[in-house]
Amino acid sequence: MGLFRPYSDDRSKQTAEPSHVATGADAAGHHGKGIPTPSRKQAEAARREQLRPTLSKKEKRERERRLNAERNERAYQRIESARERVLLRNFIDSRWTVSEFAWPVLLLSMALFIAGSWVPMLLTAAVVVMWGILAIDLIEITILWFRFRRILDERLPGTPRRGLLSYMASRMISPRRMRRPPTALNRGDTY
Repeated sequence: MGLFRPYSDDRSKQTAEPSHVATGADAAGHHGKGIPTPSRKQAEAARREQLRPTLSKKEKRERERRLNAERNERAYQRIESARERVLLRNFIDSRWTVSEFAWPVLLLSMALFIAGSWVPMLLTAAVVVMWGILAIDLIEITILWFRFRRILDERLPGTPRRGLLSYMASRMISPRRMRRPPTALNRGDTY
């Protein structure tokens, strides 16, 4: 009978060990005798590395950029989900407006400006078109703002109006396909 060796060298008497004991891993997936136990210093360093990994400058910039983008997206979603903004979006998106065609008309007037260097009458036409579309936009935004204020007071009384006029103007002059968040209603739908 040996102290540090099996009682007998007869292999036929030994029973087969379970597979997890043979590999050195227990039920939780921890390795037992297969690897050396890390020192305290190594274990603490590994834990610190998991909590706050050591990153290169490029990895730090990329991580910060990703975190800022996620933080901005959460803030954007929180602001855009406000009830008064949803009502305003639906109010604008459910109707035809002349203002949504402002950008294409202004691009056309820019082309007339460029062509106006050869034909002075085109320059005059470009100025008239540009000021005309701006005047139409201002009139339309003013009329729709007063209508929206009435609807806002009926549906959401006491809601602050701060920033809604500029939000409305920017939403109105944006082409329908370029609006963000995208339009949820078709023209003519009730909101």
